[in-house]
Amino acid sequence: MYQHNVIAVSFEDRSKAYQALSELKGSGLEGRVEVLAASVVTRDEQGRLESPEGGDTVIGAATWSGSLVGLMVGVIGGPIGMLFGWTGGLLVGGAFDIRRADQSDSVLGEISRYIPLGGTAVVAEVNEYAVEVVDKLMAEQGGTVYRRPADVVLTELEAAEDAYRKAQKEADRVAREQRKAERRQNAKERMAALKEKLDNA
Repeated sequence: MYQHNVIAVSFEDRSKAYQALSELKGSGLEGRVEVLAASVVTRDEQGRLESPEGGDTVIGAATWSGSLVGLMVGVIGGPIGMLFGWTGGLLVGGAFDIRRADQSDSVLGEISRYIPLGGTAVVAEVNEYAVEVVDKLMAEQGGTVYRRPADVVLTELEAAEDAYRKAQKEADRVAREQRKAERRQNAKERMAALKEKLDNA
């Protein structure tokens, strides 16, 4: 029996992150853990996430971008992440009643904190037969594992996407109302100007 988990491990030394990824790959080849997708992920000072090693990414049948971890990195580092404050930049959409999800009860918020601005982390989707295997590998490289069930991560991704769509709709509605108000104001100004011209004629 195994546990299907998503893990994130932060490293101060980028070289240690690459070594940890290599050790994780090796453990996968030995059958001690099944690695479905794994990568070193970095965050720049603007909050953007990227997987710099490219082809060295460990993948299963799916592509990196289509894996759960790939989707998670895309959400945290993209527009949805900006909405919830996960990018490390400014929170946008603050006019909407959406709770910031980077608090302690948010899995995605916790994972985001494991990839700080200018930081490096190993993120992976794994089937673990014994969590001690990965914990030991990461500890040897100076990393501490943050681990959550994959289905919990997927549920949060779905909820975040849904909240983002609702925020978009609300933003569109507000923009439409503003445009209507501007058109009404513009029409009143044009009518007043025309009336003034007629009065002066």
